[in-house]
Amino acid sequence: MSVSVKANNLFMNKVKTPSEDQGILNLGKHCFKCSELDFLPFHCEFCNHTYCSKHRGLETHDCVGRAEKNHVPKVYSGPTAASLFPDHAQRQKQLNELLQPPKATTIALKQLNTSPKSNPVMKLTKFLHLQRLKRASGSKSGIFGKSKLVTPSKVVEIANIKKTAKGAANVNVADRVYLWVLYINQNEDELDKINVQRDRKGVWVLKAWSVGRALDLVLDVMGIVNKNNATQQASERLNLFVVKDEVPVVLETGKKVGAALASGDTLYLVKGSM
Repeated sequence: MSVSVKANNLFMNKVKTPSEDQGILNLGKHCFKCSELDFLPFHCEFCNHTYCSKHRGLETHDCVGRAEKNHVPKVYSGPTAASLFPDHAQRQKQLNELLQPPKATTIALKQLNTSPKSNPVMKLTKFLHLQRLKRASGSKSGIFGKSKLVTPSKVVEIANIKKTAKGAANVNVADRVYLWVLYINQNEDELDKINVQRDRKGVWVLKAWSVGRALDLVLDVMGIVNKNNATQQASERLNLFVVKDEVPVVLETGKKVGAALASGDTLYLVKGSM
């Protein structure tokens, strides 16, 4: 009995602990994953290792070689280091570049000036374009704590107009239309010098008046001589505009104020031939 047990122990020792190239009849290989001996080993062509039957699957032995060949890099969509730790100096530099007198502005104005003789519509369009750029610059400045430009409501505008408005004393308060009037009197290359808050004037006119009659009062309040009926030169004529959806619209002199305007509107007075 003892001889048989010793024989079995000797046999098992040879099976469990063979060297890489030894074993029973030099058969089998050790699994790279679990080190067990397998007489029908599997050789992985991806990672170039040998595995037993339990670990022959590419997933079961976590095949690195296969992952390298079939791996598709994922696009990271999380926050970047730059967003978590922003370089404020660099952002300020970029913002300053945006706020510089942009070359695009010069190009845009040149594109607008396609006619050798600019008319009031083009002049006012350029002015409105410059004002939009100023508002955009003010909004970008708000990123670093500067105040943003906010368009006041009509109620606030009317209240502000009433503080300084002038008009015909015989017009009843209930029949008045309160308006801002801004005279676009600069040369086209100096339109950026117009200060809207400083230069605009408040007036009131009668709803039943024609736009032409309102123009007479506006010019009187502004201290401007009306040559519309005296001059033969169209370039000296004064025109009234109102802006609808950021587009200049000329007011016909025969139209009634109540049908064309509302309290809180801004009138633009521009000289030139239409």
